[in-house]
Amino acid sequence: MARMPVRFSATLVGLAACLTAAIAPSFGLDADRESWQPPEQIMDAVGVCAGMKIGEAGAGEGYLTFHLAKRVGEQGIVFANEISEGDLETIRRRAGREGVSNIVPVLGDIDDPLFPEKNLDMVIMVYVLHHLDQPIEFLENLEAYLKPGAPVVIVEKNHDTERTHPPHFMTRKQILDAVEEAGYKLERTEDFLPRDTIYIYLVDR
Repeated sequence: MARMPVRFSATLVGLAACLTAAIAPSFGLDADRESWQPPEQIMDAVGVCAGMKIGEAGAGEGYLTFHLAKRVGEQGIVFANEISEGDLETIRRRAGREGVSNIVPVLGDIDDPLFPEKNLDMVIMVYVLHHLDQPIEFLENLEAYLKPGAPVVIVEKNHDTERTHPPHFMTRKQILDAVEEAGYKLERTEDFLPRDTIYIYLVDR
């Protein structure tokens, strides 16, 4: 007996896709991210406070962005930089849904974040440095957006073995060497996170 072909309506297929997209993140690697990369503790450690102008380089889809925006408040602002227009659109949509008005998405270049202001109180980069194609150039260009004495905060995974395959996290030595070469001085590190180290840098010129 010949089998009858099974047909699915476009509506059902579309609904399934939407449900998959909505559910999938909860099963991803970042499902428990706040337990090992807690935004409140990170912001406390690096001195994020109300009224600050912060540049977030490599904001992704906004994991830290919205915590920063809440902390700096209505008198502050967060410039969320990405080279992915898709990620920036995700941030725009969420900001619209939640009524957040102090986040400004910024489309940058691979070697320059292109922040619209040059007097930022802080720049923060979480799991970004190891992704940069031109890290030295990017960090050198970053200096122009900082007010005097403003820190650059870099959060990177604790990793002591060089890899030639993904994930290409940098070793502590590679991080220190790269940022120093770009003209920054390490002020201090924070080591309370279970997986990461927080590096706080100042311009060394």
